[in-house]
Amino acid sequence: MGGSVMALVLDIVVIVMLGVTIFYALRLSRHLDTFRSNRSDMEKLIRELSTQITRAQEGISTLDDISKERGDELRRLVAKAQGLSDELQLMTESGNSLAGRLEGLATKNRTIVDELSDATINRVYPGGKPPVVPYQPEERKVVRTPLGTSAPSTSSPFTIRDPDFESYEKKPALEERGSFEESGFSSQAERDLADALKKWTPQK
Repeated sequence: MGGSVMALVLDIVVIVMLGVTIFYALRLSRHLDTFRSNRSDMEKLIRELSTQITRAQEGISTLDDISKERGDELRRLVAKAQGLSDELQLMTESGNSLAGRLEGLATKNRTIVDELSDATINRVYPGGKPPVVPYQPEERKVVRTPLGTSAPSTSSPFTIRDPDFESYEKKPALEERGSFEESGFSSQAERDLADALKKWTPQK
């Protein structure tokens, strides 16, 4: 009696488990059918994904090559810019040095000119400075003419100055002054300055 009950219970358990197995088998079969129906779409998706991966790899390779080329070009430009910077710095230093030399020469020349002027003034006027000529207004003459007559013209409508002619008129006066050795001057500039200072001397 007890054995038959146990066998019945086992049969029921087996039947239940078989039912569950059949249920999951049917469900799996449906999923497999669905997968088979979508297999072509899945294969297409996989092919597209593979193509995109290949293109991405090619793009990465191209980008790598371009970056190497641009990097080399950038390094060349940086090296060239560094060279230009060094040349510019050298030119700047040379310009500063030349400016300093020119400034020194200008100062030296100014000192020489001042000393030469002082020496010339001391030679013409020992121990003193050249006198200052006082300003004298020009005297105007009044010409009286009889009634009914016009006054004579005292000046031309225009005047033309010829520096060459004026310098030519001054040459005999310069020749009469003698040579540099006779006058005691070492240059034409000193003699001209002395003559100019003599002309400025007021008449006693």
